[in-house]
Amino acid sequence: MKGIVHCLMIGFLVSVLGCASVWAQGTAQINGTAKDQTGAVLPGVDVTATKTDTGIARTTITNETGSFVVPNLAPGPYRLEAALPGFRTFVQTGIVLEVNASLVISPVL
Repeated sequence: MKGIVHCLMIGFLVSVLGCASVWAQGTAQINGTAKDQTGAVLPGVDVTATKTDTGIARTTITNETGSFVVPNLAPGPYRLEAALPGFRTFVQTGIVLEVNASLVISPVL
């Protein structure tokens, strides 16, 4: 009986770890730094990554150094938009994310 319980526990542990690693491999991210035309960093920029085949959008805001990260994105086609009042809106289309990609896009507004 003790051996059966031991085998079941090992099987459960392997299943959980296997599922976790498969799930973790299924995402990508977009990161970068928003700047103005002179190269100065822009904090407070609204950055939106929209998956173009589903319309699902994820939004973040640049930090005090103008940096942003949009993590845990499903692979596929995206459109990135960065906007800040008083500046021209940055738009990039044709972005294709693959599994485990970490794409750097640095918008210039």
